[in-house]
Amino acid sequence: MYPSSNRLVRPIRLFWFAASLAGALSLATGALAEDTLRYGPGVTKITIGDARKDRPLEGDIWYPTATPDILPRADTSKVWQMALADPDGKAAEGIFPLVVVSHGMYGNTFNQAWLGSELARRGYFVAMVNHPGTSSFLRDPDQTRKLWDRPVDLSRLISFLIEDSPYKDRIDPERIYAAGHSLGGFTVLLLAGAEFEPDRYERECSGEELPLACQVLTGWSIAKTEDDRSEMAKSRKDPRLTKVISLDLGGTPVLSRDSLSAIDIPVLVLGSQRADMLNQEIESRALAAALPADKVHHVELANAGHFDFMGVCKPEGFAILEEYEPGDEIVCIKGSKEREEQHQRILAEILAFLEP
Repeated sequence: MYPSSNRLVRPIRLFWFAASLAGALSLATGALAEDTLRYGPGVTKITIGDARKDRPLEGDIWYPTATPDILPRADTSKVWQMALADPDGKAAEGIFPLVVVSHGMYGNTFNQAWLGSELARRGYFVAMVNHPGTSSFLRDPDQTRKLWDRPVDLSRLISFLIEDSPYKDRIDPERIYAAGHSLGGFTVLLLAGAEFEPDRYERECSGEELPLACQVLTGWSIAKTEDDRSEMAKSRKDPRLTKVISLDLGGTPVLSRDSLSAIDIPVLVLGSQRADMLNQEIESRALAAALPADKVHHVELANAGHFDFMGVCKPEGFAILEEYEPGDEIVCIKGSKEREEQHQRILAEILAFLEP
């Protein structure tokens, strides 16, 4: 299946772009080289059943299975490798940490499937939902404007998993982590206690030469009314969160420096040295500088690009996108063997952070 077209302005469409290339399976990304691990990767669909009927949430949960030798790869995409998974496999016995993952702008739960699969193989539950308004499938402008609901989505996901889901007895409520790519990084920082600052937003996002984050936020009419300003400025901190991981986030310019300096849990900030989409000086570097020195670990991955936090492209992926979706081939630049190597580094940094 080839990606569908998304006719937004290119710089904005690609910022926080977490594969808005439609087609669920074709976005379920690549996996690392196999090694001997205790668990296999299971995956199944989840639907969040709670009182928020105005914002339904659906997604995927990856989990460890007791069958490390069962990990097929559904190979249905001409562009993307598939993540290893045993669909609906039986969850392993035990109590495991939970990682909730937030996708980027117009992305979906398949964007970091490779990470879900690899963490499940190492004894983690990894849950993801499609954020209404900013996912590949759900782009209602009114939902998009309510950007404050993104971190709330993750809190709802956590509550469902530890209180009402079939997996509630498998999850350790003392080890709840969050990771997010691009706009997802912005989202998990809000969940950790960072706060949107309306005055800073107006100051940083005015003029002609706007940072990419500002182009997106102003294009979405974020905080245009007094009610929206108030909602955006509220703290969305979830005290159940114990560690947070930012994967080349976008949005640092509009975050309150006071709130960043007050974050009280460890933060791993991973940036892309190649800076093919985001200005690291005003994004990941600025974020790391604003966080408490004893809480932050900042790594700028050498030769990495913004899309290396997504899945692995097949060797022919670049040429296919260049022909069928001119401009989208950027997601597959250094997207095969080089990206597999970046995934190994990203995974190693995440595991070292979560399991010091």
